[in-house]
Amino acid sequence: MQSLATFTPFTNANARPDVRSTKIPHKSDRCLISRSAAFEGCITQLPEKVKIVGCGSCGVDYLASIASFPKPDQKLRTDALEVQGGGNCANALTAAARLGLSPTIVTKIGGDGLGDGIISELNADGVDTSLIIRAADHPSPFTYIIVDREGGSRTCIHTPGAPMTPEEMTQELIQQALQGTALVYFDGRLTEAALLLARAARSAGISVLVEGERLRPGLEQLLHEADYVVTSAHFPQEWSGEACIGDAMLEVASRLPNARMIISTRGTKGSVCLIKQPVEQGQAATEECLQHIIDNLSDQLQQSASSSSNNGSSSSPVCISSNGTHIQ
Repeated sequence: MQSLATFTPFTNANARPDVRSTKIPHKSDRCLISRSAAFEGCITQLPEKVKIVGCGSCGVDYLASIASFPKPDQKLRTDALEVQGGGNCANALTAAARLGLSPTIVTKIGGDGLGDGIISELNADGVDTSLIIRAADHPSPFTYIIVDREGGSRTCIHTPGAPMTPEEMTQELIQQALQGTALVYFDGRLTEAALLLARAARSAGISVLVEGERLRPGLEQLLHEADYVVTSAHFPQEWSGEACIGDAMLEVASRLPNARMIISTRGTKGSVCLIKQPVEQGQAATEECLQHIIDNLSDQLQQSASSSSNNGSSSSPVCISSNGTHIQ
């Protein structure tokens, strides 16, 4: 029997975690969960850099800030225009590089000047771009983002590049990507080619992390190769058809037998993490619905944040990256 553990981060780094065990009935299954009321941060620096690989989207974002969303045929001036690197995979690997890891990206962009700029920016941030495929006769992916200050919305108009085909995910590319790699991350794009890399990583005993942002063609197959799954707030319910997040996450866990950990982000409410682990013999637990536990932890998070704000305290968990950078 496998068990599931849920953890929700809290803002007070000085509080000691209150950990209890709870048995949860779900359909015909019974699972064990642990709840943590505080997260104290990661204070141990990594002894050396760790290589990770990401496979997925990469492009450029044009962010146009305007006072209010335009009406049809209306002409407006932007208050500000920013040009930034984009794509979930490229963004994640950039963050990883800044935290001291050694990331390599596997993706496909155009052979244009925009693509040259993408590679230059990634290299400057410490991301290895040697495995990027360039499509000579295609543009690089880019997204025009309208930032409506009045309505608080972000409207994205995406222009895709050439798709990465399974034939382009050669054995030579896979071998180069996986050599010395600790983990391979997939953002749910380029799924036909990504699936080949994921299966090779699993066969080699390399951890696989897959992001579930929204339902996409081929994503379900990719999720079945994952050791770790991270989803958006709405994905578990959309995929499972369950009405509440508790039952939805348990259904996702039952559909993905290889997944050891499933995390669903909850916006300002933190996140929920289910961890599969053996149930110890004779471990006592009380019965409680997972949804009630999630709701209670969300309430505690809000109360903790409110208390810190009222006390004038801005304490939050502190992590130390492998390059010694303190993150709050």
